[in-house]
Amino acid sequence: MGRPEVYTLGRLIVDLYANDIGVPMKDVNSFNKYLGGSAGNTAVGLARHGANVGMISRVGKDGHGQFLKETLIREGVNTRMVHEDPNYPTGLAFAAITPPSDSTVLFYRKPCADANIEITDLDREALGKAKILVVACTALAVAPGRDAALEALEYNRSTGGVNVLDIDWRPQFWTNESEASLYYRLALRLADVVIANEPELEFVGGGGDPLEACRNVLAYGPQQVVAKRGGEGVLYVGPEGVRNTPAFKVDVLNTLGAGDAFGAGYTYGLLQSWEVERRLEYACASGAIVVSRHSCAAAMPTNAEVEDLISSKAIK
Repeated sequence: MGRPEVYTLGRLIVDLYANDIGVPMKDVNSFNKYLGGSAGNTAVGLARHGANVGMISRVGKDGHGQFLKETLIREGVNTRMVHEDPNYPTGLAFAAITPPSDSTVLFYRKPCADANIEITDLDREALGKAKILVVACTALAVAPGRDAALEALEYNRSTGGVNVLDIDWRPQFWTNESEASLYYRLALRLADVVIANEPELEFVGGGGDPLEACRNVLAYGPQQVVAKRGGEGVLYVGPEGVRNTPAFKVDVLNTLGAGDAFGAGYTYGLLQSWEVERRLEYACASGAIVVSRHSCAAAMPTNAEVEDLISSKAIK
């Protein structure tokens, strides 16, 4: 494991996914345990592609936290900036899997460790040597996590790094939408690349036409907006102009984690300095593989698996 060239910051939790497929939460009898959380999933995804990746987060001083740190290390993720919180437990998420629709998720995170990342957790020397910082924006929901996220974005920009924002909009994590809008605007002004699904794009860019919403986001200062549109593929707006990339055809089991796989794939493409078309195709294939599997982090594909799917040309 080399020095991290990319860091992810934000949610790191335990996912408990139902083994009973197509069953409502109240009737589920057993769950599988996985590493979860947007930033955690993305870190694992990047590591499996071959990136040198580190993570910035917190876990509880409990068995779940130990499981998460050990899993990250086993996957090749640098955990120097994953700290044990002295006061709060590791967050949990229970999911009822109902293919092909979105699954039902029940979060246990009030309070929890990953929301309490502090500015003092940041190793500026290490962060300053990285090329990219990926922030999952649920880190903005409460202090002190929001302070650490904004500080990391500002510092990374000051040292010449690229800031990638995963909008990761979950209204239930926020006190109200007005507060959320304020902190998202602050983060967008520090962003170079913005990745969002359709509801997230509507939240940060306004309703109506997706292309117009992308351009509204660009007005805050980012150079690229990558809009994930599910079966409709991906809309990209950036220096190269507008691009539309089709989705890959796969059987859908669980949509959870597909966006994180997409983000990991796209960020890996940025690290490799690929052309935009190559980045988008690779990211789409990464997300497609994960929707066909049960978990999030454990489902993240390797570079070889992504290239195999691309070679198959299984486009919708």
